[in-house]
Amino acid sequence: MNPKFLLFLSLFLYSTAFSQDIYEQYPAGQTDYTGGNVQFYKDFHQVLIDKKMQPCENKNEAFSFRIVVYPDKKIKYVKSEDSESLEKNKCAFELTKEVAKYLTGWNPAVVDGNKVAALTSFWIIPHELFQDLKEGYDPVNDMEMATYEGGINNFRKKVFQSIDLSRFTFTGTFRLTVTFIVETDGKISNVKLAESSGLKAFDDMVVKSISQIRNKWTPGNIHGIPVRYRFKLPLAFTMD
Repeated sequence: MNPKFLLFLSLFLYSTAFSQDIYEQYPAGQTDYTGGNVQFYKDFHQVLIDKKMQPCENKNEAFSFRIVVYPDKKIKYVKSEDSESLEKNKCAFELTKEVAKYLTGWNPAVVDGNKVAALTSFWIIPHELFQDLKEGYDPVNDMEMATYEGGINNFRKKVFQSIDLSRFTFTGTFRLTVTFIVETDGKISNVKLAESSGLKAFDDMVVKSISQIRNKWTPGNIHGIPVRYRFKLPLAFTMD
């Protein structure tokens, strides 16, 4: 599973605590579930049917369910940073916690020949998972990314216009990378520095400037349902 979405704050439920590093994603080419995403959703659907679980009343619930898979194949749920999103999709979250008790296909990540704990995520859309799934069902493949009016380069231009470079005296090119979340209402949140330029004051100014840009985005969506979308934006500034 491609873990595109959000780092975690705290872990809870399932298994005992482990004093070990947790990798933020699975190494390239490795899968978190036997048979991949498609088999995960097939198994999820079958548990819903076999256990006669009840669907959510709100057919537009969609939730990025994040877990850590440990070397012993046990899992821990990752608490959402966004309490509002969790409340809106509470049924999807609770339903997935219940279904996960019966899923047995977890694959630990492997690094340098050793099994390790690693973070992964799955998009859960309960309304679809209660239906007969189409062949190869995997909602991530159908995700439409968040977009900014005029395109991403127009957003970069907006960022450059909001930054006062006269405060700094440097030559050459400064590069940094920021991440942020495009919310389901088109606003951005959680602007964070992912890669530093090496100059903290400059980094802080860029992060603050992006946080203050008020133009709305068109949110990402899966099958027409708006979803939170994590964006990674590399930037380069050149001074003569």
